[in-house]
Amino acid sequence: MVKPKSIAAAPRPFRFLHMALFALVLLVAAPLQAETVNINKADAATLQHYLNGVGAAKAEAIVAYRNKHGRFKSVDDLQKVKGIGEVTIRKNRDNLSVSKGVSRISSKVKAGGKSGPRYTTGRRTGKG
Repeated sequence: MVKPKSIAAAPRPFRFLHMALFALVLLVAAPLQAETVNINKADAATLQHYLNGVGAAKAEAIVAYRNKHGRFKSVDDLQKVKGIGEVTIRKNRDNLSVSKGVSRISSKVKAGGKSGPRYTTGRRTGKG
């Protein structure tokens, strides 16, 4: 049996299956695209949820730094936060913004079962 080298070279029934499979992959992959996160508004739970390599401690450090020093002027300003380096920024650069994007995890995402903190208030005050 000769293997076709491209979809165009495949016999007609197989070409349809290839195209149908490709369309299915596109439909499934579309919702998996990462969200853009607004690092000037996002709470710690959102940062932890959406950013690769950012756990609870780093997310809290980002929020604490922002509360103490004010808004980030650029994504590269995240390097000023202890524990956030070039690699973390490089892995997440396409998902970071200082002016647009999500600032809280939606209830639909929370219900999706991804583990993470259960709070969404942004900062813990220690009161009650």
